[in-house]
Amino acid sequence: MPFPAPPDDAAFARLGRRIRWLVLLYLLVVVAGLGASTLVWPGLLAHQPALAGLGLDPATLGIGGRLAACAALAVPALPLFAAIWQALLLCRLMSGGQVFTLEVPRRLRIMGLALVASAVLQPVGGALLSLTVSGFAGGQRHIAVPLSADYVGVAVIGAVLIAVAAAAREAVRLADENAHFV
Repeated sequence: MPFPAPPDDAAFARLGRRIRWLVLLYLLVVVAGLGASTLVWPGLLAHQPALAGLGLDPATLGIGGRLAACAALAVPALPLFAAIWQALLLCRLMSGGQVFTLEVPRRLRIMGLALVASAVLQPVGGALLSLTVSGFAGGQRHIAVPLSADYVGVAVIGAVLIAVAAAAREAVRLADENAHFV
């Protein structure tokens, strides 16, 4: 069986730069979506699962209610921002040709933990949103805890990243150990 070719640092650098643009686009979409759906067009909140069936009109929210809704939706988004930051640092490592270092598994592990945290916080954010909108819309306070297979999927992807990080950490350790023998 032939040995695989050594990794091409230029290919990793190109991939790192391309993924960086994708991550930055995702960051823009998350921030713009969070702001647009709460501060600019709060009527879009009616499509949130936590508000389904409550019969409330989020478009009538004042600025205080809009800011509170934005804060409620930001709760599950905060760990995503941590994951995005780690992804950008990982892209920088790739662009610099530092793929086989202990920094890579560390970044992957933090990304995985952030995704798991975000998945756990999704129902909390939904509950806070339903309390916020129902309170500020002048109706009776309601609490709804939205559950979705999407949250479980995000948690599973986060757990897989944690496992990949553990394997990568071990691979780097073995490569360093083997380098000392040569």
